[in-house]
Amino acid sequence: MRTRLPRALALLLVLALPGCERIQQAALDAMVRDQTDRSLLQAGSGLRVILCGTGSPQVNATRGLACTLVAAGGRLFLFDAGENAMRNLERSHVPVEALSQVFITHWHSDHFNGLGALINHSWINGRQTPFLVYGPPGVEQVVEGLAMAYAADATYRSAHALPTTPRQLAFAEPRRVEIAEGTESVRVYDQAGVTIDAYRVDHRPVEPAYGYVLRYQGKKLFISGDTRVSERYLDALQDADLVVHEAINTQLIHQGAAALARTGQPVRGEQALRVLDYHADTLELARLVQRAGVRHLVLTHLIPAPDNVLTRRLFVSGMADEYSGEITLGEDALDLSL
Repeated sequence: MRTRLPRALALLLVLALPGCERIQQAALDAMVRDQTDRSLLQAGSGLRVILCGTGSPQVNATRGLACTLVAAGGRLFLFDAGENAMRNLERSHVPVEALSQVFITHWHSDHFNGLGALINHSWINGRQTPFLVYGPPGVEQVVEGLAMAYAADATYRSAHALPTTPRQLAFAEPRRVEIAEGTESVRVYDQAGVTIDAYRVDHRPVEPAYGYVLRYQGKKLFISGDTRVSERYLDALQDADLVVHEAINTQLIHQGAAALARTGQPVRGEQALRVLDYHADTLELARLVQRAGVRHLVLTHLIPAPDNVLTRRLFVSGMADEYSGEITLGEDALDLSL
């Protein structure tokens, strides 16, 4: 039986043949051609939402961790920066050098463990403005810690590859987001027709934890962060055109925990069940967004991550009975326009 060579190896063999300079050049030109999507930076073209991380910390998961990009008013806004955020943004052809602000929902590691690479690589790729990190109390320590971790890297790159790029741009600037006692929201951004408000959500014992409402050209978008379903943020959901919301399927978690127990892994099974305490059950969520008049619900931070046709169908099972709007099960690189 003849073994097939992988395509990449076969291409290398062809390119190595004598007299193939034109083919080599054409192949290399195709590989390095700029595919950056500059339309994301056009003002007045509505809202675009790209999911750059729809997974959760799960063994063998193939999805990126929490990350949602919004393009509005000619600017880019990132909400959370989980692991592989930078790589997934590049795969979606986002102009990373134009990304200079991120809004963190809370300080669970899967929501910011890609932040260091994002700050670093946007600087290396030509960012010319300060990188602002908005987040709950504790943002100063996180930004300071990342600056310490990347200090040597910034020194080496400034001395060699980036001698004309200001070294201070290699590091972020913190912007603390605090909601006053007795209130449920605070405005954190208001420029070029774009407003962003932070809302309290219920992710106890993580406190505070925020979701964010972005408004632009009459459209309203809510990004939940992590939260159990709660009327606490009903106002944030009210009449939203699009809601990007975390979701957990309780039935699938119970089935998975039982399987772990049957296979001699009771501790992991108990840990899986504890996750139910502070995430958004799919059916409860469907009922809440129906009450709020949400037009389109996009599910992200999927627990457990559905990786085939059957599990995707099971994940949203019963939601359409509770919610009459559009439901989309999120996937990395999903691109939506409003």
